[in-house]
Amino acid sequence: MKFRPILHALLLLAAQPACHAQAERNGAVALAEGLWEVAEMHYRAALDAPDLPTATRSRLTLRLAETLIRGDNPAEARDLLEGTVVASEPATPFWQALALAGLGRFSEAADRLEDFLAKPGAPHRRESAFTAASLRLALGAPDRALSDLDRLAADADAAVADRARLFQVEILLDGKRPAEARLAMPDAAAAPLGSKPLADFLEARLLLAEGNPAAARAGFQALVNQPQGQTLERYQAAAIGLADATAADGETRTAALALLDFIYDQPESPMLDAMFERIWQWLPQKPEATDPILERVAAWISPPSLPASGGPVATADSAAAPAWPAIAEDGGQSELAAFAIYTRAIGLHRIGTPEALAGALRLLRRLRIDFPDHFLAYRGLYQMARWSLEDGDSERAFSLLETLRAAARLPEMKGRAAFLQARVACDDGRPKEAVRLFDEAADLLESGQARIARLDAAVARLRSGGMTTTQNEKAPVDKSLAADLALERALTARPAAAERAALEDFLRDHPEHPRAAEARLAVAETALEGPRPDLAAARAQVAALAENPAGAAAVFAARLALVRLRIADLAGNPAEAMAIARDIMKDFPNEPEAAEAALALGKDLYDAGDYNAARLVLDRPVAAGDSPARTQAALLLAARAAALGGTPQSKEEALGLFGKAIATGGPLEAIARLELARHLIDLYRLPEAVDFLTKWSATLSKDDPLHLPAGLLLGEALYGQGGANPDSLAAALAIYDQLLPLAKDRPALANRLHYLRGTVLEKLPEKGDPAKMREKEAFQAYHSVLETDGPPAEWEFFEKCGFRALALLEKAGRWPAAIAVAKKIASFNGPAAKDAADIAGELQLKHHIWED
Repeated sequence: MKFRPILHALLLLAAQPACHAQAERNGAVALAEGLWEVAEMHYRAALDAPDLPTATRSRLTLRLAETLIRGDNPAEARDLLEGTVVASEPATPFWQALALAGLGRFSEAADRLEDFLAKPGAPHRRESAFTAASLRLALGAPDRALSDLDRLAADADAAVADRARLFQVEILLDGKRPAEARLAMPDAAAAPLGSKPLADFLEARLLLAEGNPAAARAGFQALVNQPQGQTLERYQAAAIGLADATAADGETRTAALALLDFIYDQPESPMLDAMFERIWQWLPQKPEATDPILERVAAWISPPSLPASGGPVATADSAAAPAWPAIAEDGGQSELAAFAIYTRAIGLHRIGTPEALAGALRLLRRLRIDFPDHFLAYRGLYQMARWSLEDGDSERAFSLLETLRAAARLPEMKGRAAFLQARVACDDGRPKEAVRLFDEAADLLESGQARIARLDAAVARLRSGGMTTTQNEKAPVDKSLAADLALERALTARPAAAERAALEDFLRDHPEHPRAAEARLAVAETALEGPRPDLAAARAQVAALAENPAGAAAVFAARLALVRLRIADLAGNPAEAMAIARDIMKDFPNEPEAAEAALALGKDLYDAGDYNAARLVLDRPVAAGDSPARTQAALLLAARAAALGGTPQSKEEALGLFGKAIATGGPLEAIARLELARHLIDLYRLPEAVDFLTKWSATLSKDDPLHLPAGLLLGEALYGQGGANPDSLAAALAIYDQLLPLAKDRPALANRLHYLRGTVLEKLPEKGDPAKMREKEAFQAYHSVLETDGPPAEWEFFEKCGFRALALLEKAGRWPAAIAVAKKIASFNGPAAKDAADIAGELQLKHHIWED
């Protein structure tokens, strides 16, 4: 029997290779499926096995490094790849280059990959060429990218060679070089099966660029008709190309309607921005009231409302609308709704009748409420300001532009607002203020418009007596004027994608220009614009600027730091974002960027749950240059932090901070009011909440969408004090009854209101018999939500209503009816379906109620 311990040890030793081998296989499977974190776990487990052969450990380490790179952890990957364990691996230089690229060192990574390419027979040689080309493009060097791809254009693998040539065609088309693209374009009909959709797409693009829209139209149509084999982005780009070709054929209305048809079928498209940019361009300048484009987008706009979900100050199980407004009940439609609202507003304003103009303003106001952080909300503010100027209301225009300058995140939008404000100040006879605003616009725009702003600032200074000389008109022409003009044209290009492309062209043509750093910074800022920021492009430009700190840091240090802050914030790296924000506040205390950094730091601290620290950052004296909107945002966030601070004193101080945010009178006033009411209810100061909400509601217009969240909060406060004041219950029921019309065609809101009405009715006595509660009406309210076909719009209040209806039937001893309701709840297969089915079974067994 003594052999058993020895045998056991031998079995363990024999099992070790199998264990690490299985872990390696699991890692490979996870890596192939894109589960980077799972693959990393398996490769680390494999490497933990003792006495691994050197070759095995080297191979596993390389695979772990690959996993770390793909999982966005290039720093650790670089450390692994610099160790001796992988020094002899032929593929190590390739992965080292990719680790550098992941760290934002694009130029160094591209150089290493090009050196790697020069070695015949090197592993990953083809991937190196494609990666180096992509990096060169990110660095604004398309010709270097084309050169890298030339190395594969004659590859022995025809599919690889074809892919390289098609990549070259894409680069040339994006660079508006159609003649060269035609020379590089392989025969689309002879393309390998896997490359044929891309070849057909590029052929159609090329035909359109060559001025042959009819042939391009046929090519794009074939791609739209046959989506199989295409990526989602390319399929949608084909639909956009078809619309462009149709418009180039002179059929702009047909093109716009075709795009709307496509959007109807693809409402969650990632390319809505590009599609609606075209629809806005193709809208008639004077549309009819029944214009089909406007009618189509109207179908995507739900009735005016202000739904809410999960405000920062709300309790976990709040019965009233929390304070922060949600975008839409159906999250998948929210982005489309924003574009539809903006598009219809623009169209209505172009109609020009009093009713249409009023409708346009209502839509843009709604856009600000429903989508406060959407780039279209800021664009809508700008449009409202311009319309106010057209109407001669310069005071309102100035106020709107002040709000926009404070709230907008994009420097370009801030600059446009400042420029328009400066024009208003000039017209109103305030030249000194105009000078300040023109200077601000020039600093923000950094474009051709910036040059105009500087000229206008000089004129304003003349009017104010601040300048006595002008430039000598006979001075010799600056030899760099052509390059300067190219840069100014690039900086004024619209939309943002066109500006970015023009800036990249400028950098390609003038890489050593004195203002190259300025252009790179503008590219980085442009890349961060819109609903889909291009973090990789922004990081590439920041990395390029970092390679020449003397040329950029002194002039653009604050702006550059703010770009880095935005990249970290958008990338979901709060620790890095907070560190950058603190540096900005320390290094640039008197710059506008410091105020933005403080707000960002406070937000990140708040999100991290460090409420006391957040409050210290946000609850600070208002600086001279602070805008009311930024001050209000800081006060509101400070109030939330105080409300969640945990101590009674902190919660009490939150009331004062909410009051200050309201008194500021900025764009967040309504939100501050809602959150103050929410906080009063959470503190159980119900009479104060009722008084505050009642007075505020009385000031709202009849059609104001704020009636919904304010009403839900008021109903909750009234219900909460119903035990001491039965009249409050009747008042709460009246509020919910008033809100019911808003739930037409909105089943999720209807479910919520019926649940709230039912809870009140259960506590209200019947008019003819005060000893009995109005449970019959309560049951009717609850059961009404179950009377639907198909899955409900939401589950929480739907199932709450169902189980309350079931409880009332059980209370009344109506067992067959209770069983029927329990089975009805279960039939929807919702989160509590099993509980409902179990209750039905228990009731059947307990009361011996059997099915026939």
